[in-house]
Parts: sequence; C-alpha cells; structure tokens
Amino acid sequence: MELPNRTESMVLTAPEALEMQSFDVPDVSETGGGLLEVEMTSVCGSDIGRYQGKGYSTYYPVVFGHEVVGRVVEASDDALDRFGVSLGDRVVPEPYIPCYACRNCQRGNYHMCDEGRCYGVTMTADQPPHLWGGYGEYMYLHRNSKLHPVAEEVPPEAACLGTVIGNGVRWAHTKGEVGPTDDVVVIGPGAQGLSTVLVAAEAGADPVVLLGLASDGDRLALGEDLGATHTVTIDEQDPEAVVDEATDGEGPEVVVVAAPDSRAVELGLDLVAPLGRLVLPGIVGEATEIETDRIVRDEISIIGGRGQALDVEPAMELVEAHAEDVARINTHTFPVSEADTAIQRQLAGDAFDPDIIHAALYPD
Repeated sequence: MELPNRTESMVLTAPEALEMQSFDVPDVSETGGGLLEVEMTSVCGSDIGRYQGKGYSTYYPVVFGHEVVGRVVEASDDALDRFGVSLGDRVVPEPYIPCYACRNCQRGNYHMCDEGRCYGVTMTADQPPHLWGGYGEYMYLHRNSKLHPVAEEVPPEAACLGTVIGNGVRWAHTKGEVGPTDDVVVIGPGAQGLSTVLVAAEAGADPVVLLGLASDGDRLALGEDLGATHTVTIDEQDPEAVVDEATDGEGPEVVVVAAPDSRAVELGLDLVAPLGRLVLPGIVGEATEIETDRIVRDEISIIGGRGQALDVEPAMELVEAHAEDVARINTHTFPVSEADTAIQRQLAGDAFDPDIIHAALYPD
C-alpha cells in the first residue's frame, strides 16, 4: 500500500481549542513501530474533561483518541512479531504503552507503567512521530503496543469500544470479583457504566441494578438490553429502597461507581452491603467526604479501578458476541474534523444533545 507523505489530525492546543494540523507520515523503518489507518475513534468522557481543562492532567498539544479501531498498514518486521499481527489486520490497540522494564510492567500492571505513556492522553503532538492519538487519518503504533485483532463483521461503532468493555471487565470482574448470583449495583449509565453492566450480567450477577437520572432514559433502556435487571432514576425514586427490595434486604456485594461525582461515591457507600466491595473508577476531580466509620464497622473494601490491563482480550470476546448491542452505545458519529462539535454537544450549554450516549469519529 502506498502511503501519503502528509496526514492530518485534530490537535488540542489549549482548553477548548481543537484544530486540524498536518504532519509527516512517519517512516516506521526508522522508528521500529507501525502505522494504523484509523477506521473509527470514540470520544471518551476523559477527552471531554481534558477538552475543558478540568479535573485531569492535560498535556498540550495532544491528539486525542485512545478508543480506536483501525487497520495495520505498515510496520517493521520486528514490530509485527511483537504485535502478533500481520499487515492488513483490523485491530484495537490498548491505550497504555508498556516499557516492560519497570516493576509495574513486570508484574502485569502496565497501565501504571513508570513511563506513563498513553495514546491520546500523555503523548504530545510535538513529540515525534506526532501521531499519538486516533483523532485523525493515521495513528502511530509504538513497538511495545498491545494490539487485539477484531473480526471484520463487527461494526466499527462496537469495535472501537473494545478497551471500554475492557474497563468493564476490570471493574466488574478483576476488581469487583463479580460472580454468579452476586447482587451488583452500577451507578452511572454512561459508556463505562453500560460496559460494566454487560460484564456483570455475563458473569451471572443477579440482580444487576443500574442507577441514573430521569434524563438518562435512553441510557437506562440500553442498560436493560445489555443485562440490567432493574433501573433506577435517583432523582425520581428512592435508590436505597429500590436496591433494598431488589437485593432482598441484603444490599449488593459489589457497587461500581462509574459516575464522576462525589454524591455518587457517597451513595455507593450507602448502598454496598457489609463485607461488600465498592469499586471507584470515576475521576471526581475534587475531595470527597466519606463515612470511614461505616467502612471499618462493616469491613467494606474500597477499590480503585484506573483502567484495563490484561482485561482487553476477554473484552474482545464480549464485543464480538454482543456486537450489535455494544455498537448502540455509540449513538452518534461525526467526521473527525467535527470533533469540536461532537464534544460541545456533550457539554452543558446551548449545544447540549441529551440523546448522545457516546460519540464516535471517523476520518473525513
């Protein structure tokens, strides 16, 4: 395949400042990595937070995009061996780039690698080879990237969510240790919460209760299709009463707070059963007051859930098995040149579109 000499990507240069910039297409024979032709990239909630400059460590200039599916169009022989794929393969790259040398990497916790490299987040566009995110035509693949093949028949709207489902695997299965007949509550019906519902239901949890707001009607309905046995609108119903009834008065063994809000964390602690597990993957961005006496008295485990590591491979099986439903999480698609619009329509204001559950971008 003959590649162009130049390509374009959307670059965040400052808060709320996205612009299209042109870059040289990297020569992977010199860098030892690979090149992904982007098919689709979804807009992570953390992209929206970083776009606003709120609650996250944001690096500038940066090409967003770490929820990506595409095709490997060029790579060194060594990189292909390391990736375990062939030229032309359709793949989902994991966001985190391991160094394989630090203690965390050697223990399998490469999402906490000392190098701190993450596509679309920490690798800046002024750092060669520049294309460190999926908001563009091509994305550079570091030789240490972890890639996962995805079947051709899986819609791109589902495939690009492979690592998002991987988060659900991590939070429900790896961290929450959800198993058959466990009572599970998920707070927040965004893409991450919906992914957690799918994983919990597949693990045999029953009930799986999904909490949201009255304005989250479409999200809650999709949650039911993904495996939620109950849905609760916390601004219209008493969540403690509904959860108590659903769990026969026992409370849930596992609560996953997939909403970046202090009140959601406090509610999660109120709901979780004695000896239960409260998993916190949401970045609140501010101090949260919690009742530590309850944690001690009821021996509750509070577990941080940063992101997937060794969890994407089983997630890809779920993506392929539930491709049509997973694709429904990405309710809206935009050309990448309209990334600013896609984000603005998910922010409070005149442009806000409540119908968007998750948005995805495709190259112009």
